[in-house]
Amino acid sequence: MKKTTSIPDAFWNEVRGRHKRLPVWVPGTPMDLGDVGCFTVGGWTRITTLAALEVTADAAEPSSSSDFEYASRDGVRRMAALSPVTVDAVVASARGDATYRFERAGTFVMRATDARVHRLNDLLAVENAVLELYRRKKWRKEWVVITEVVTSGPSLVLVSAGGRAEVTVRLRAGTQVVPGMPEVAGASAAVGFEVENGDGIEASYSGSERTALLWRGFHVVDPLLRTARFTERGDEDHDPGGVATLEPSQEPYCEEIEHLEDITAPAPDSP
Repeated sequence: MKKTTSIPDAFWNEVRGRHKRLPVWVPGTPMDLGDVGCFTVGGWTRITTLAALEVTADAAEPSSSSDFEYASRDGVRRMAALSPVTVDAVVASARGDATYRFERAGTFVMRATDARVHRLNDLLAVENAVLELYRRKKWRKEWVVITEVVTSGPSLVLVSAGGRAEVTVRLRAGTQVVPGMPEVAGASAAVGFEVENGDGIEASYSGSERTALLWRGFHVVDPLLRTARFTERGDEDHDPGGVATLEPSQEPYCEEIEHLEDITAPAPDSP
């Protein structure tokens, strides 16, 4: 059995290994298109933005919304759905209630509703601008620019502390009072996840507000005796001499990375 050293390692490696996507750690961390910052074992730190660096970058129209459920391949069993909630179309389409049985430590479940893909247009223009900033020593090699973000409405991440844990997740829609009209209730529904019997869960992150879940980003690679290039973060180990493909995909996408530490920021360059 593979031993994980931390909850970020466990979650990171499970998402990467199962779905070849990179998660935002910690869930709920602010992340927007055009953000420029660094990744460390502690997560994402925004330092500046393309706009602040006077780089023009337009966003494409967001994708249509979808709901998804990811789970560890060989460590989670999804039990038959309990009484599905049908009072709201969002709830029904998000699979309703479910019970999960975790069979080893570090396994995870990620559920999201109303997920949308946001991406920058014209990455070639962004590349040229970033490389020019780098040549002028106004861009550091450890910086990453966020070029694609998958955001979600109500979302939930569970990471198991050990085997034989069983957790029930319910997706609830609660009524809200119309602002200024306290006598009128039920005009809108607040959807959120509720976790029951969570004693065997090491980490649980649940949010009702829209937040970033998955990401894609580019940075500058400047090998000795070679020309600096703009490439996908983590891609330098897999594309030693080729040109990075900058055509945007039509699906949520994040680059596969072998270990969490592979994406930690290198030592900063001298100004």
